[in-house]
Amino acid sequence: MRLLHTSDWHLGRTLHGHSRAREHEAFLDELVEVAQDVDLVLIAGDVFETSNPPIEAEELLFDALARLGDGGRRAVVVIAGNHDSPDRLAAPRPLTTTHGVWILGRPGDVPRPRRGPGVELLAGAPGTLTLALPSGIAVVAALPYPSEARLAQVLSTSIEETDMQRAYEHRVREVLASQAQAFRPDAVNVVTSHLSMTACMPSSSERTLVGGAWQVAGDVLPAGTQYAALGHLHLAQAVPDAPCVARYAGSPLHLRFSEKDYPRHHVLIELEPGGEPQVELVPVAAGRPLVTWEVDGVAALEAQVADGLHPDAFVDLAVRTPTRLTHAEIARIKKLPRDIVKIRAILPEGTAPELEGAGRRDLPLSDVFRAFYATQTNHEPDPELVRLFLELAGESA
Repeated sequence: MRLLHTSDWHLGRTLHGHSRAREHEAFLDELVEVAQDVDLVLIAGDVFETSNPPIEAEELLFDALARLGDGGRRAVVVIAGNHDSPDRLAAPRPLTTTHGVWILGRPGDVPRPRRGPGVELLAGAPGTLTLALPSGIAVVAALPYPSEARLAQVLSTSIEETDMQRAYEHRVREVLASQAQAFRPDAVNVVTSHLSMTACMPSSSERTLVGGAWQVAGDVLPAGTQYAALGHLHLAQAVPDAPCVARYAGSPLHLRFSEKDYPRHHVLIELEPGGEPQVELVPVAAGRPLVTWEVDGVAALEAQVADGLHPDAFVDLAVRTPTRLTHAEIARIKKLPRDIVKIRAILPEGTAPELEGAGRRDLPLSDVFRAFYATQTNHEPDPELVRLFLELAGESA
């Protein structure tokens, strides 16, 4: 049996106001192609960037799920992550099951039966699916993002962090052990969840405690698990202390500049009942590179662009300059044929911040805003931004 593990798409995400929709569309086309000889697709949460995603992001998801399920030829199991609204993500379940797609929004959700040819739900229990696939039977223990709120339980009355952590891990262990009672010796038995494993270093774009969800040890994965398909951490990696083969698929796109060097993979798993998983990491080709440039002045930047460096990249630009960048310099930068999404100046050490102390009380609000903006970014704000700020503040320019 062949499985495909993916997660953390974050559809609807932008990068400093720049859309990633075309990159996501290219990634999903690639994913559907990789899935052609796969029996089961596991999507381990954070499908969307926000709980209220844009229509364009929802259209991308529904189109991808329809193609992945292929009218029931292939099974797809989707769970909600911390960025997803569990109810909104799961709302189209009456339609998606027709395509062989099961969506579980909350811990304990019961999968809907499916009618028609193709993959079949042999048994469904809270958080568990027993699926008849073309290559055999698969049992999936699916635990969507298990925050205390979504578990709908008060797990500890203590205010001590260690007690809350211990209670949370104990409850996650209980839930997974209960779901694993459906595991069968004649089936491929897998777990999928969206949580943070203690032994795995989280990326800078994820928090380890969101809405009451703490980290857990790898041994929360129940006996009999052959493979655990995890989501939540954007760095693709194995879980070193797990009692089975367990992996984070990672995010298929670099979502922040701090992630620009992360490897990006489609995770393919070959597995048979009672056997050891064979994992293949297929590089993701879609997605624009994220690069950081440090240059000595705007002229050096213009020369770098003229040399044709990184024409398709999103650029985080740092300009070493003796004084703050002027409006004219910012205008020159913005005219360059590159997507420069961040601009900051690196000033000499010891440059004094402006407007320290009580003197700011005597200045117009527009001057205070300009000085604050310059202190934060090391360049002057655009006049239109100043005008909008004053309009919001109820003052005239």
